[in-house]
Amino acid sequence: MAAALVILAIGSVLAGYVGVPNAVMSGGNRIEAFLEPSFRAAGVAEPAREPAVAGPEGGSSTEFSLMGVSTVVAFAGIGLATMIYRRNSGMADRIAASFAPVHKLLLGKYFVDEIYDEAIVQPVRKTSTTLLWRGVDAGLIDGTVNGVGLVVRGWSAVLRRLQTGSVRAYAMSLFAGVVMILGYYLWVITPR
Repeated sequence: MAAALVILAIGSVLAGYVGVPNAVMSGGNRIEAFLEPSFRAAGVAEPAREPAVAGPEGGSSTEFSLMGVSTVVAFAGIGLATMIYRRNSGMADRIAASFAPVHKLLLGKYFVDEIYDEAIVQPVRKTSTTLLWRGVDAGLIDGTVNGVGLVVRGWSAVLRRLQTGSVRAYAMSLFAGVVMILGYYLWVITPR
């Protein structure tokens, strides 16, 4: 796992150079105006851009100061973590004990997972169990399938009595059916 984290850290450091301002290390900020063509209206002329000014003067002093402050804060955090966890391991327990409510809040990750579980996961689970599973799936869908099976089984019990396996009985049934159809045709349909 540590190797994967090292690879990701190296990648993030290298990716950070993509957004380096023009005034720093001859950088070309390729991210700054990346989506600009997408937001330009069709047929509208592009406004004139001010040329980038090289060097710390000319508006890039804010970028330099923010870069410096963030670098100092990062190294201070690394140094503080090294001091607390490597050199004086009992210090972390003492800090956690003296800030117990904050430590519990941070250890519980602001209890977002618990709130999400109670507000969203449990109601969805209960609705799925009672309404969708028992009501729709077991009641409606399975009831329909089982009902069709019961109807087929009932009719098959009735029609099984007609299936004797005797060819003479089948021929007699066919003959009776033809006579009934011809009789219906002759007596009801044809004019007298």
